[in-house]
Formats: sequence, structure tokens, C-alpha cells
Amino acid sequence: IKQKIDWERSKEIFNRGYRGAIEFITLIVLSPLYIKGEIDFGQVGQAIAACYMFAGALEELIREFGVSGRFSSYVERLSEFSDALEAVTKQPENVSTIKTIEENHLAFENVTLQTPNYEQVIVEDLSLNVQPGEGLLIVGPSGRGKSSLLRAIAGLWNAGTGRLVRPPLKEVLFLPQRPYIILGTLREQLLYPNTNRQMTDAELKDVLQQVNLQNLLSRVEGFDTEVPWENILSLGEQQRLAFARLLVTHPNFTILDEATSALDLTNEGSLYQQLQDTKTTFISVGHRESLFNYHQWVLELAQDSSWQLVSVQDYRLQKAKEIVTNTSENPEIIIDNSSQNQSQDESEISTNKRLSHKEMNELTYYSVSTIRSKASKGESITTRDGLTYRYDKDPKVLKWVRV
Repeated sequence: IKQKIDWERSKEIFNRGYRGAIEFITLIVLSPLYIKGEIDFGQVGQAIAACYMFAGALEELIREFGVSGRFSSYVERLSEFSDALEAVTKQPENVSTIKTIEENHLAFENVTLQTPNYEQVIVEDLSLNVQPGEGLLIVGPSGRGKSSLLRAIAGLWNAGTGRLVRPPLKEVLFLPQRPYIILGTLREQLLYPNTNRQMTDAELKDVLQQVNLQNLLSRVEGFDTEVPWENILSLGEQQRLAFARLLVTHPNFTILDEATSALDLTNEGSLYQQLQDTKTTFISVGHRESLFNYHQWVLELAQDSSWQLVSVQDYRLQKAKEIVTNTSENPEIIIDNSSQNQSQDESEISTNKRLSHKEMNELTYYSVSTIRSKASKGESITTRDGLTYRYDKDPKVLKWVRV
């Protein structure tokens, strides 16, 4: 900034300097002629005006040098951007890719999925077939490639080997954790991606009722109102709006990437029940145990790139056995019934994990100020992974603890 100020100052001094110099030299040259009577005063004035115009033209030329300098920086940035795009789109030589075949069902056939740079194996030798009208839930530790499998279905990642069978993408509706909110009216939001579809206001009202967004119409003037929706709708409302698009579109296949993470269990259950009623084939990624109620199969991804495909009932039995085994192997876990007289809320709090406001901010979509407000009011907060926390106001604790 200092260099820019110095340059502007020097340029202004130069502009004023040569303007004064041109006018002064003009007076020195013309004064003898005027004294001798060879020219009159009007000609002197015309000459000075001409010199003044010349100085103005020279100043414009100098100004254009600065503009051209900014233009060259724009060109340089665009050139770097173009080189970056070329680098990421360039396929490495002598590498294998997953073969994609378009058919009217979803299946992985001996698929080994890798990161685009081929440095890490996400899942190895995956084979499964999603039956029409059924739901598959993908679970596993964070960072183990659950969303990466969805990217492979969408055709965004193809590094690896094997064969992926999927329907044409125009028959698949993707519902991400943070839905895509377009610029347009409420009608266009609901009809997206086919905004030319014809539906009456009554039909759209019925759809809003089904996703528990009926109060949205009271906040705007009608379906043809255009406002910055991403600013006035909470994340939970945006996720319900995405489900409304599903009910409008009636796709044959639906992919949900934690599409109900910001919803309470009641709204989540209602939306998934309606999803099942549409008879669509769907794949979900999520952490909540409540999602098991709406899927028939569970695909669990492990840290070592292995996987297992089991029914929901068998998966629940596995987890129950693991809990019993861990309890028997860890005698330090003691169930204390001496706190029967405490309130129900206090007996539900586990202080194994205590979080600060900043740590809660990283686990949720709330700002730190909102989290402080909820702490002072004694309100609970549900994080993105579905866990509920409450602020313990005990002077010895003063942390968020899991409920």
C-alpha cells in the first residue's frame, strides 16, 4: 500500500510539473514576439490553451499505462487459472480408470476406488447390487470415503479399477448436506432442476405441507417471490426444500449425502417415510442410528479399505454384540445406580467429553455467539454427527457435555 501511495504521489507531482513547465516555456518563447508586436494577446492565449490540451493528452496517455498494467495482471491471473485447470484435468499416463456403464440399476462390480492422484485406496474390490425400491445406508469412520463413493456414482471420480453400473445421471437426484439454492422464485426453487415443469399453486402448497414448510408462504408474498433464499432459510429448511424437490421430481434413483443432518428426528422420519413411499431406489450416507429404520442394507467402510455389506438387522446385532464384548473386557465400566434421586436431565449427562464454545462451533453450523447464547439459556445443541450436547453451568465444569 505504501508503494502504491508513493507511486500515486510521484505521478501527480510529475503531471503537475510538466503542465507548469509546458506553460512556462510557452510564455518564454512567445513573450518576445508579443513585446515586438508580431503577435497579439489573443494568439498568446490560443497558444497557451493548445499547450494545455497537449499536456492533458499526455496525462491521459500516462494514466493508460496504469490501466494497461492492471490489465496485464488480470491476464496473468487468468493464465495461471487456465494452467491449473489443465493440470487437474490432465489424466496421468498409464493408469487405470473405473469403467462406467449406463443401465437401469445401480451396481458396483469389483470396484477399487482411489483418490484422483492415485495415492490412496478408498475402498477395495467392492461388489454390490442395489435392488429396485430398496435403500442402502453407507456408514463408517469420518474420512473413509463414504462421500467418495457418491462422487464415483456421479462420475466425478473414476480413479481405480472395476465396473460401475448406474442409470443416466438425468434420472438421478443428488441431495447433498448443503443443498444447492438457485437464484429465482420459490416456484423455481421447488421445481429445480426442471424449472419448466407446470404445477399449480395448490399442488406446490401440498408439497410444502408434506415437508413441513407450510409456514414458508407466510414469510413471502407468494410462489413467484424472488428473495435471497440462502440467507433467509436455515440449513434445516434448505434440506426440507431439497426433499420437496424430490417429491416434485419423483426420480427413479436418489443419492443422499447426510441430507437430513440438520433436522430433528421427527422431521427426518417423516421425510424418509415419504421417500420410501415414492418407491425410489436410494443410497444414503449418514451417522445417525435413526437412519437404520429406513434402509434395508448397510455398507460399512473400514479404515483398512475393506468393507462389509449386511442387512440392517444383522448390522444391529453385530453392534450389540460388540458393546457386550467391550463391556466384559473393560471391568472399569461401572453402572452406578446411587444417583436415582437426581433429576432425569442430570442422570443423562455424560462428562466423558467436555467441549468449549469454539470446539462446538467446529462441530455445528452455529456461530460462537449463538452457541454462547444457547449456553446461557440452557438449550441443547445437536452436532452435525447427530450427537446432542448441553452446557454444564457447574463452576467446576463450564463446558458442553454429551447428553
